[in-house]
Amino acid sequence: MLNKLKFLFQDRCPDCEQKLISRQEDMATIKHCPDHHYTEEIYNQLGVTIVYHPSKDNGST
Repeated sequence: MLNKLKFLFQDRCPDCEQKLISRQEDMATIKHCPDHHYTEEIYNQLGVTIVYHPSKDNGST
């Protein structure tokens, strides 16, 4: 039961469902998929979240 609850609150890649890897920099928290499907930059001081989704961006030209 506790494992299912924990699973709901973990950040996961929308494409492959792998757990996102997180690192903290001076101004931002950066979370990304190990296979580079998805990247999220969170700037808490500015209240801004930037999401990169290259698998969707490549086909839109």
